[in-house]
Amino acid sequence: MIYFFKKLFFRYHYYFFRKSRKKNIYFSLDKKKIRKLYSSNISLKKRIILATQVGRGGGKWLVDILNHCDSVSAFGERHNNEEAIFRYNCSYNKNFRFDKILHLIKTEALSDWELNDISYISSPYFSHGLKVLDKNLRPEAYVIIIRDFYGLLYSLLNKGWYKEEFYLTKNIFNKKTPSIFLGQKSHFYGRYINFKSDNKKFLKSSRPVKVAIFMHQTIKKIYEDILVLRNKKIEIFNLNYADQNYKYCQSFLNKLDIQLNIDEKKFLKLKKRTSSSIENEKVEINKKDLIEIKKIKNKYDYYLNKIKHFV
Repeated sequence: MIYFFKKLFFRYHYYFFRKSRKKNIYFSLDKKKIRKLYSSNISLKKRIILATQVGRGGGKWLVDILNHCDSVSAFGERHNNEEAIFRYNCSYNKNFRFDKILHLIKTEALSDWELNDISYISSPYFSHGLKVLDKNLRPEAYVIIIRDFYGLLYSLLNKGWYKEEFYLTKNIFNKKTPSIFLGQKSHFYGRYINFKSDNKKFLKSSRPVKVAIFMHQTIKKIYEDILVLRNKKIEIFNLNYADQNYKYCQSFLNKLDIQLNIDEKKFLKLKKRTSSSIENEKVEINKKDLIEIKKIKNKYDYYLNKIKHFV
């Protein structure tokens, strides 16, 4: 009876707040029951689409576009702390807490499927765990969101990445959040991941170089994982082509068997809801750092071009 009223409230909530995040009405159910419900919905051709990116690539804007399409429920970073922990653990190849993140994603998808056939779940924190998600969630498709190097670099710097001043041994896996990060866990788990061969360099570098290292190592990891998943449906969303480009976005969605049901005039207004011009302002970087950043850019662009032409 309680479950019935939860579903009733869910439908009421969705009717009046269609563009807001959908309430997760399955979270409190037993994990075993969720696994069965999820599998049966997948068998009934309910669709889950996962999306990831290095970051600051128009993901929120794309979610807003998708929520204006019929039969789609879309939202990004639904549980950012747990998603960030997932990325951190995956970057160190540690099989910790996977049950929790998988339960969260499955219950979110089931809640989306109450009213729509397609659940679109997007997070930059999926960047290091695509193979894990594929094995356990069997998504119909993946969306990889990409952006040019300098546009992304300036956006992350304007967002305040790596402003913290501290020392952290990067070759040691932390099961618990270091005290300096308590209260802002996603900042630790989301940004201070394992950069492998670049760990020592990262700690010694200036803030702009740290951001560049993060960008290179993350896009590299995304490319390595989609190579393994190349037999799956993978679509690339290139912000540099998509930005305020109605026809591009319409064509992109068609590849996912989703119809864009709004006209161009309404489409062009959506960006104002999800972006701020200050995030793209240029940041002053000294000459020494620019030389190092250019070297990293070449590495980033290598993988960016690989993903652009991914088939």
